Amino acid sequence: MTDVCQLLQIAVEDNVAWCSRICSAHGSNETRWSEAWANFAISPPFYPNIITRQKGVQKEVDDLVRKIREANKSTKWGIKDSFADLTLADQGFERLLVGRWYGGTFSKGTPAGWKAVASPGELRSWEKAWGSCDDTIFPSTLLEDYRITFWIKGEPSRIEAGFISYDTGFSLGLSNWFSRRNSSFAQMGVLQAARSVSQGQPIVCWSTDDLTLEHTGLIELGTLQVWISQ
Repeated sequence: MTDVCQLLQIAVEDNVAWCSRICSAHGSNETRWSEAWANFAISPPFYPNIITRQKGVQKEVDDLVRKIREANKSTKWGIKDSFADLTLADQGFERLLVGRWYGGTFSKGTPAGWKAVASPGELRSWEKAWGSCDDTIFPSTLLEDYRITFWIKGEPSRIEAGFISYDTGFSLGLSNWFSRRNSSFAQMGVLQAARSVSQGQPIVCWSTDDLTLEHTGLIELGTLQVWISQ
């Protein structure tokens, strides 16, 4: 059984790996230290330029903020404060949201009506259903990465729900779930589909809505914050 502290670190590292993968698809300039991950290029919408990997790294993040501001001129960019212990208002950041990490290890499940996106056209439909305005966050080259699955319920022409899973090799990360019917994470059966491909690895995610993760078996691991430059 993986304990809460281990699961929390797994969830953080999973998110670093996922954000790195999406940023790299857009042409990133990344560096990873034990304290934090950083992208010195412009990150795509909804993806940060800094993610902390440890607690108590205020000084290191302050230094990274200065370097990123020198490297690119983005007017809006974000920091994922993985342990909710940074103070960034003096650096010109506003706290955008507070969320929580979740994780757990499960036995094998069944897809229960879910299937994988199989073509660039389906991916465009998935991204529109998710809510992207310009369909440019998830390029079709991601379909060539066997670690990534874009899941859908319904037909590509009428997608009812969706989410993404990413197999890091040490965990299965879940993100970007949505439902046209406003169904919760549990009601959609996201975890059942994820369990069908998790191969016994921990399943991790984060959310700003605790209610959607009730009765799923996932346990709360810790608090995170997202900061955005003003």
